[in-house]
Amino acid sequence: MFAVVLAGGMGKRMKSTLPKVLHKVCGKPMILHILGQLFSLKEIEKTIVVVGYKRALVKKALPKWVKTAVQKKLLGTGDAVKSAAYHFKNYSGDILILCGDTPLITAGTLKSIIETHNKEQNKVTLVTTRVRDPFNYGRIIRNKKGEAAGIVEEKSATAKQKRIKEINTGIYCFDAKMLSFALGRIKKNKLKGEYYLTDAVRILKEKGCRIGTAPVKNPGEVMGVDDTARLKAAEKYLKKRITDKRGR
Repeated sequence: MFAVVLAGGMGKRMKSTLPKVLHKVCGKPMILHILGQLFSLKEIEKTIVVVGYKRALVKKALPKWVKTAVQKKLLGTGDAVKSAAYHFKNYSGDILILCGDTPLITAGTLKSIIETHNKEQNKVTLVTTRVRDPFNYGRIIRNKKGEAAGIVEEKSATAKQKRIKEINTGIYCFDAKMLSFALGRIKKNKLKGEYYLTDAVRILKEKGCRIGTAPVKNPGEVMGVDDTARLKAAEKYLKKRITDKRGR
């Protein structure tokens, strides 16, 4: 399995010119927390980091074993993954996709996600979690059998769909060949002018591919750190984790 970490964003809500993924949690850039967890997993053959905003600065912070891909224009998650597609053009395995602003994810959880993807023989596995307030998150839509049928974004959701507590975390496992197929068919969103990776899920669902989910019990672990308040929360969370681990 290859891992692709999306780290091209500026992070306007961080109120800083520093790239979002370089903001520190417990003294270390948040992206290095993620890369450290990936490095410990024997299942990961190669890790690719997609850089964009101030890419030279981000590249400088990355360990040498990481490969990089450049997102020249920041046109959404679908565009970011497409920027890295040449790394897995002829690859027949699976691709784990993560956002560079989730520093609290653990190797144990990532291993569990990979195991679920392999065991269920999914073409796509969506990593989900349940939150009290799902506002502004993509909701997981399930059919009558309880199977994942897709993702609906906040702006497109009906009043009933907005009450769904199960959300998309932005972490996925894709069959590499199916991902390449879908990336070639994603169209630019008319409202935002961006390419969304969630559209790849819809495309593969319509093709009849098996879509599964890997729920994460603790929503804090998959929290995206995209503003200063969440940065402080992540710091507090990680410090508690370290303290609890030492106390065992």
